[in-house]
Amino acid sequence: MAITQAQREWRAGRIGSSDATRVMAGDWLALWREKTGRSEPEDLDLVAAVQIGIATEHLHPRFVTHATGLPCVEAPDTYRHAEHDWMVAHPDFLTRSEADGAFDTIVEAKFNSGFQSDADLARRYHWQLQHQLAVVGLDRALLSILRPTGHALVTVERRPDEVERLVETLEAFWWHVVNDIEPSDPLPIDGPSYESGRVFDMGRHNRFRTLADQLVARRATALEVKEGEAALKALMPDDARVAFVETDGQPGGGLYLTRDRDGRLSLRYGAPPRRALADAQAWAPSADPSPADAGPTELSLDMVLSAGWGEGRAETTVKTLEGKGPTSWDA
Repeated sequence: MAITQAQREWRAGRIGSSDATRVMAGDWLALWREKTGRSEPEDLDLVAAVQIGIATEHLHPRFVTHATGLPCVEAPDTYRHAEHDWMVAHPDFLTRSEADGAFDTIVEAKFNSGFQSDADLARRYHWQLQHQLAVVGLDRALLSILRPTGHALVTVERRPDEVERLVETLEAFWWHVVNDIEPSDPLPIDGPSYESGRVFDMGRHNRFRTLADQLVARRATALEVKEGEAALKALMPDDARVAFVETDGQPGGGLYLTRDRDGRLSLRYGAPPRRALADAQAWAPSADPSPADAGPTELSLDMVLSAGWGEGRAETTVKTLEGKGPTSWDA
């Protein structure tokens, strides 16, 4: 939960959970300047992501209780580490692991509007949660992730080896603060992966390998198809909701483009819907480069392009029918 000004001032000369994240990320120099009074902490009052997180924080207990069936309450106070009084933490909420048990689980509330997965966010806040567990003296935490599209919970267990590594790293940083000696920024120490799925080398799976070899061999052709589809969409008339063409010699074949109400184009293979065919009309260029009284003219690529008919090809075929002019165009 949001802390009071008194709590903020009390924590200023100590390492909180957010500070622990910065220490493990290698952000020593900037944090050292803040802890020694050489610079002011970043003003978060107008940081939108932070303020949205604060504004939605009160919703987390409701979602946690709905997901677990157990009560979730606001953490009562800021805690201090049993051995290192310069390590402090103020959890957002507390909940239970058993219905009749004590409040033995930390709940860290986060709002996220990006595309990061639950596992990515758990790794991002790993050291913050390990710090809280070490300070409060508990073994289990829940990362409560609220998004515009839903809510998720990730269980984070206390990892003794990593807590030991965390404390040793914090002690090294704190030595610089106590002795007023400027530190350099060390390499970051990443949190572990929280991905639940395994990673497999499928080289010994014959069917998998055969299909993979086929796809790799045909990749160039697949890329050409994608490029052709994109080019085709660029030729969609601005005022068209459906544009189609049938493949020669293949009744019901061909492809068609559709435009939805938001202007998005979709390409599908096959015949267009019957209701669209009822309104179909033959496409023609917006301007005919041949004078009305002129006879059949063999059009060049330059003439097609200069007439504003759109994209042309180097191989331009013009058909005439009884002197009535062209019956097909590259546009």
